[in-house]
Amino acid sequence: MATATPAAAAGCTAPKLKVWYDSDQFGTYLKAWFETNRGCTARVQKLWGQIYCGDPVKKVYDKSAMGRAPLETEMKTLPPKSRCKKFVAKAVINYYVGEDFDDMWTWKWGDYPA
Repeated sequence: MATATPAAAAGCTAPKLKVWYDSDQFGTYLKAWFETNRGCTARVQKLWGQIYCGDPVKKVYDKSAMGRAPLETEMKTLPPKSRCKKFVAKAVINYYVGEDFDDMWTWKWGDYPA
């Protein structure tokens, strides 16, 4: 009887936060989403990401996805720099087989998450 490979053994670990600065004739926009590792093909019970804007703290992103990796959450435009200068993000990924992973990031508008 074959057993399922644990997610970590298949290269599936912590979720990844992706941000993209885009601009057009109306201004510059910050877009964000979360995804699984490249090359991961495990079944994902839930990939869930949240992003908060600081001072005062306000949730500006709350999306999830499920299915077989590669998987990503919906891309969303975050508030402009005039309304939010600092972000805190957290994400959790639950695999059907293996352990669960989470991660956290902080960054200022104009920079990239660290």
